[in-house]
Amino acid sequence: MTSILGRLCFVDIETTGLEPSTEEIIEIGAVFVERGVVTERRKWLIKPSRPIPALITALTGLTDDEVSASPSLDAIDAELRAALGGWTLVAHNAGFERSFLGERIAQNAMLDSCEVAQLLFPERASHSLDSLVRWLEIGRAARHRALDDAEDTFLVLAALCDRVLQDLHRDRLKQLIFHLGGSPSSDRSAMSSLFEALLAAPPVAPRPEKRAPPWVVMEEGARLSSHLGRWLQSPTFVAAELEREDLLHIAFEAGRKTAVEQNEPVAIAVSSTTFRELPDLPALPRRAVCSTALARALEEAGTDDSSRFARAYLASWLTRTRTGDLEGISGFVRSRCPEVMPLMEAATKCQCQDPRCFARRSLGDEPCMVISHEHALDWLERGAPVSLLFLEADRLPDVERRRTQRSLELWELERFGGLETNIAELTTALAAFPPGVVMMRARVTPQWHAIREAMTNLSHALRAAPFGDERSRLLGRIVEVLEPPPPGCEVLANARGLVRVPIQPGERVRRRLGRGHCLVSSFRGGLAWTKSSPVAVPTDRPSSLLEWRAEPTSLDRLAQLLAQAGPVVLVAPQPLAPIAEACQRQGLSISLDPGRASAVQLCEWRRDRPMPAGETCVFYGVREWRRAVLSSNAQRVMLLSPNGLSVEPITRALQGLDPRPLIC
Repeated sequence: MTSILGRLCFVDIETTGLEPSTEEIIEIGAVFVERGVVTERRKWLIKPSRPIPALITALTGLTDDEVSASPSLDAIDAELRAALGGWTLVAHNAGFERSFLGERIAQNAMLDSCEVAQLLFPERASHSLDSLVRWLEIGRAARHRALDDAEDTFLVLAALCDRVLQDLHRDRLKQLIFHLGGSPSSDRSAMSSLFEALLAAPPVAPRPEKRAPPWVVMEEGARLSSHLGRWLQSPTFVAAELEREDLLHIAFEAGRKTAVEQNEPVAIAVSSTTFRELPDLPALPRRAVCSTALARALEEAGTDDSSRFARAYLASWLTRTRTGDLEGISGFVRSRCPEVMPLMEAATKCQCQDPRCFARRSLGDEPCMVISHEHALDWLERGAPVSLLFLEADRLPDVERRRTQRSLELWELERFGGLETNIAELTTALAAFPPGVVMMRARVTPQWHAIREAMTNLSHALRAAPFGDERSRLLGRIVEVLEPPPPGCEVLANARGLVRVPIQPGERVRRRLGRGHCLVSSFRGGLAWTKSSPVAVPTDRPSSLLEWRAEPTSLDRLAQLLAQAGPVVLVAPQPLAPIAEACQRQGLSISLDPGRASAVQLCEWRRDRPMPAGETCVFYGVREWRRAVLSSNAQRVMLLSPNGLSVEPITRALQGLDPRPLIC
């Protein structure tokens, strides 16, 4: 059904950075489509006024040599205007393209495929181009070349339209047209025209579903469900590590049977991402919206483009959401449409009598319901009389850390304004204090007294400032990070500020767990923080050669080691730009795209992201060493840190994995 797309030009750009006022375009790709048929593809390479940053080269594969003979953007201005003139442009997150291309496309109507995805499928946790490409099973994603990404944008928009036509809700399309119509903006008119074409198109036969074969570390099928049921009734909490495609449905069946047998409710806790994309299972929102009140508020159209889009999004969300949870509203939409949250907050007061209303749900409605991790932690703190089965339990420590961490950093103070003298005094004091944990004995040193004095002066300056929420927050943070931390927490100092973090945040969760609580991790080694609990772990061990280096490894030394190791996968937390620059100085080719061959395959460390395959995998600056090692299937794994690795902690963290010190 791509024919309904009409006459569109799909555009993407690659740039030297994100800020239009200081960065430059280095590539433009355009795919011209008429009635669903690609009629032309064009690409322009552009020479910037300064060298391409190493991280951008790693991301796109574009080098200075490749663009050295290319014209400047001004030199192709007339050609670009002639090529794009008269077309309706389509881009993913179109505001980015508009900000860089500026007047060159000022007369073009522009359709944002990211906004279209938000309106058609608001329940998705991510609407990035890469995420949609993977979900829709099209393209290859993560190429970050202008023409390839423009092609993927075309395929994504066509696939989104097909999905809507396979499960056509004409009333929802009519709502979108109602809220978006009447706008003088050519961009909104283009979006309305797309939805009108979808409304007029005939339905499409749904494609047969593809189900990946399930894989489980421990048990199979119904036996796994009975195991989960027994664990929920065990005298202490149980932690298990397993993975299965249909684990949520198996866990729900186990929870439902257990709830009926024990005559006590059971809740299945999942991560916020999974909760937002929940399949058709009974769910209990943490902050529920009254569907009747929200529907009534959306009977009127918005007055400007922002409010029109906000109301269109909420109307679609109300139709698509299975949970009605206020926390499931897209952050992308919240940041762009200030009217969204006031509308939602006003609809949280339920006065209707509709039994289907999200706000009228309670745990007694069903013997077993699905809730979010944040909701489950609230219940743990209150000691709610309910059995809890945590899926994706390896994400729990992060949830706990976010709830208890407090920080005061220099950039926050600089943003407040008017504190230049106090900031300079605090910067000097922080630079003189040894970075790391602030021990009790350090609180009597002259260096800490200097920090206290700078903080006290800062507090006086803030109290003299006009009253406001930000001033109150900063004053509270000064107290929280300056005073001795409460039990279970510690204060860390560095040149950028002070931060109070929980000690072993998983332990805080573990202490609340008891009978009727079961943790299930889909990650091997993901529940090591439970320590003394009866953990059902896989018996297999990693067969890779595991090495670590005690001495601090600088970026230049890291690049030298990578050059000696041959093709490697390098995994590190943000920021990645300094690493890319160090590799470039060493003459190493580096790539962020797994599909592009290079000496160093760079990958950002994410707890829930699978590691790329490779013979050698190097983890640099990753704190969760055991998790990192168990996530890799490389033949050789190396652990390095810019601050060095202490023998006792690293040995304890890698117990049972046979690590050996790396001498180099």
